Amino acid sequence: MEHEGLSGAFIWEDEGLWDLRNHHLADAFKYVIHHRMKLVAGPDNDVGVMRSYSFDKQIFEMAKKYFPDWIGFDESRCSYNPELAERIMRIRKVADWRFQKMLDEKY
Repeated sequence: MEHEGLSGAFIWEDEGLWDLRNHHLADAFKYVIHHRMKLVAGPDNDVGVMRSYSFDKQIFEMAKKYFPDWIGFDESRCSYNPELAERIMRIRKVADWRFQKMLDEKY
């Protein structure tokens, strides 16, 4: 699992999203993985927003309709998991700290 900086979400290595030659499809999937992270992290964790909850959910559902066999839609990757949610939030906290530190060093 790795952190995807632009969406603030996570992907698994075997999902192949960043191997896509079509950058428009990869860009659209940023909303998919962001919504998925909301599902995995649960309602009590603030994972931010890409656009709006309803927009992210619509893109998620559309992608699920057109790419039903994508491993990223496996139930284990789209369901609340307290251990994974805790890990995700810790990793995001460190990523946010590193990003802020980088900004502070530049200015």
